[in-house]
Amino acid sequence: MRKTIIIFKWELKRIVTNWRKALAVFLLPAVLMMVVLNLFPVLINYVTTGSIGQKPIIVVNAPDSFIDYVESDYYTFSKEFVFEDEEDISSSDIKKLAKSGNLVVKFSDRFEREIKNFYKELYNGNSTPKSEAKVKLYFNDASITMYQKASQFEQEELEQYKDYCFEELSGKYKKIGWDRFKADDFNPITAVIKNRGTANEQAAVIIPGIILLLLYYCVYSLSCDIFAAERDRGFMKKLIMTPLSPSSIFGGKAAAVTVVSFISAVVTYGVLFLASWMNIRNDSMSLIPFGMVLTLKEFIAFLLVIPPASFVLCAVCVSIVFSLEKMQDILMNLQFPLILFLLEFFLQMARSAPPFALEFMIPVHGTLCAMRDIFATDVRWYLLVLTSLINILVGALILYRTFRKIGDGSYDA
Repeated sequence: MRKTIIIFKWELKRIVTNWRKALAVFLLPAVLMMVVLNLFPVLINYVTTGSIGQKPIIVVNAPDSFIDYVESDYYTFSKEFVFEDEEDISSSDIKKLAKSGNLVVKFSDRFEREIKNFYKELYNGNSTPKSEAKVKLYFNDASITMYQKASQFEQEELEQYKDYCFEELSGKYKKIGWDRFKADDFNPITAVIKNRGTANEQAAVIIPGIILLLLYYCVYSLSCDIFAAERDRGFMKKLIMTPLSPSSIFGGKAAAVTVVSFISAVVTYGVLFLASWMNIRNDSMSLIPFGMVLTLKEFIAFLLVIPPASFVLCAVCVSIVFSLEKMQDILMNLQFPLILFLLEFFLQMARSAPPFALEFMIPVHGTLCAMRDIFATDVRWYLLVLTSLINILVGALILYRTFRKIGDGSYDA
């Protein structure tokens, strides 16, 4: 064990002290993925609407309360609005704007008066008052981008505007009815809680696949350098000729790959976390939703589930390296899982149902399911422990068989 630790420390120091390799392993993949994910909604907007950026939302016949709401502390989004009077824009103009990729919001006549009358009727004892206050959304329903944008506006902006209307237009009814909880506007916890629910639900579909994909990329890159390249140069044979046993040498190297890959996954989460909170505009087609964050319990669960996955991936890469002779064949076989993880990423994006319990028993895939639960704020500890134990057992079995065959001479080191 002591010799294994010596090799582990040596490999770890060699990776960290080489700043180019450290940058390529820890930061570069996450930053490149973040750029790609941020470019995705821009490209989708351009393809579907012909505009690189988000087009402003056109508001027709906006009541004073909505204009005040946009300028108030209630409004926490970063959307641009263009306000138009109903006399200056016709129904045909609205349809043309909607067809050309604009979201048009039209308020009914006497909107504020209808809201005030609604609360007045409630105050006077009418439990079933009627109201003609309506908000209509016009958009091109053939475009998934515009559908998502309209849905986001309805679920987020209009919901908060309802609260604002209650505060400003409910009159005497507010004194006898329920009151909206209002926290300190400068309290960051309030902003986190308000955005976390929706953001984490979207992140559960995207983020686990990204982390797992980049985790294998890190394991693959390090395995190519620490195992495949050294074996190809003949340096591995020189190491085996030392007093150190092959199991100590390969075990220390595998431990270094596992630990460094784990750190890389944590750095990836940190970069994606920052990208989420920098996404103030929160484009409806954005793959990194605004406000994604894990609680302490969820973050601990995330830290616990990653190392076993890194370990089994490292074991697979080591087995591939020593089961093939030509460097070209090794690289090709090491790259093949990248295609599988990329396919898994897209399949998870299209999946709406939560993972089944049996899926947690599949090595590596179970880790993806566990991370999906973690980001969806549904940590099931017994399944998390189950998938971690399976990954550890499978990884240990693969390494044991590999080291034994190296010792028997079945694999050429």
